[in-house]
Amino acid sequence: MATTLALLVVLTVIPKLALRTYRIHMHPLKSFKGLPEACVSEDWLYKVTKSGAAEQTFEALHQKYNTKALRIGPNELHITDIELYKVIYNQSKPFLKHGPFYNGFNIPHAVFAELDPDLHTERRRMLSPLFSKAGVYKLEPLIHEKIYRLSSKINRLCGSKEIDMYNAVRLLTTEIITEFAFAKSPDLIEEKSDEMDSWFLDAFDIGSQSVVDLQYRALLRKLVMEVLPVGISKLLNPKLANIINLQKYAGDCIRNWRKSSESSSHPVIFDSLHSISDYAKVSEAMDILIAGADTTASTLTTGFYHILSNPKLKERLVRAVDKAIPEPGSLTSLQSLQKVEYLTACVKESIRVGVAVPGRLPRVVPNGDPFVVEGKVVPPGTIVGMSAYTMNNSVDAWGSDAHEFNPDRWIGPSSKDLEQWLCTFSKGARMCLGQTVAPVEMTLAFAYLFRNYELSLPNGHVAPKGFDRFTLQYEKPGLPVVFKPRR
Repeated sequence: MATTLALLVVLTVIPKLALRTYRIHMHPLKSFKGLPEACVSEDWLYKVTKSGAAEQTFEALHQKYNTKALRIGPNELHITDIELYKVIYNQSKPFLKHGPFYNGFNIPHAVFAELDPDLHTERRRMLSPLFSKAGVYKLEPLIHEKIYRLSSKINRLCGSKEIDMYNAVRLLTTEIITEFAFAKSPDLIEEKSDEMDSWFLDAFDIGSQSVVDLQYRALLRKLVMEVLPVGISKLLNPKLANIINLQKYAGDCIRNWRKSSESSSHPVIFDSLHSISDYAKVSEAMDILIAGADTTASTLTTGFYHILSNPKLKERLVRAVDKAIPEPGSLTSLQSLQKVEYLTACVKESIRVGVAVPGRLPRVVPNGDPFVVEGKVVPPGTIVGMSAYTMNNSVDAWGSDAHEFNPDRWIGPSSKDLEQWLCTFSKGARMCLGQTVAPVEMTLAFAYLFRNYELSLPNGHVAPKGFDRFTLQYEKPGLPVVFKPRR
């Protein structure tokens, strides 16, 4: 018996020690600094990502080790040299996406998750006209309509309670993107409800937490999403079941689109996707729902919080909006509002500070020209990534107030030079299509709500707590705001 136990110890412990020794002392990335537990196993990265504050953890470790290339996995580097962003995410020759990370979203071949550059280019070609400047201007009446409906609900609720701004704008952006995509929205801004929430928002919260499990647990992803029957998968992991429910909802949206698109008064995204398979349509629908709803909503929430936290800033914005919209209850045209300098500055600064997808976007170093960080050559096949959080908070790019909300940085001739460092929507060939839609929604929402309501944070308020679950989300109670109609 003793001999058997000793043999088991030898067979289990020695291989682990050998692997640890190799990864710390002999691995091609041995010269790059990082915590030993990060260098040895992906478990550390998994736990940090699940915490919802991965980028803040990486930021502290970059400072601790005084390095711009931090080892965060056995074969992965997190990079903060802002000049290298344009190399990794190049317009013409970007590094390829790291498959296991993007497969975790379970939206194969959607424009966001597609790994093959040629297939991505073809899908993007189908979608780009709808997200052009001219295409987005055609959405203005739709956005106006949804804002008016949200306002009606706010008017009904604001006399009796504080309103969670986070959920309010999530309802707004979800309504807009579903109607833009499928010609029919789910009517989440329900007049009969006494709350600013819905089943969809709750399901998305829980489902998004599970994406990390699918990214770092390949066997779990295979079993739950591909092998086991849906009913068993839901029993085994109720949180992952919400991803399955979202997938089903995406299928329902496709069926609604087939019935409703001909009667739409505005462009419809899926009218450009007739030629792709039904399976691909569901993947793209899930991608659009995720990318078009919570992202803009979290950025809006961040903007509202910073503006309402600074009375002088808020007063300045209200004056600018009042001048642009003389009559309360109405909305000036989008083109006119985009000329309001301080409003546009607040939108841009909200996009910078309230980055909706804060984390790294992993890529694989290709063969060819050496990729060099801090004088060290990174071996081909290494996973590297930079984050919008890093880029949007870099002192090298934004100055000593990089972590502060300062709309004035966007005013004046020098502001044009800052655009190169704004990476909220990424850069290059894989840049987010929604970069044109989000600022429009934000401009109209800021303008209408600040023109028609006196907005304030309640007494004793605390900053809303955000979690990075690939998209930035706020935990309950979100952002409680006191609304008072302006007379």
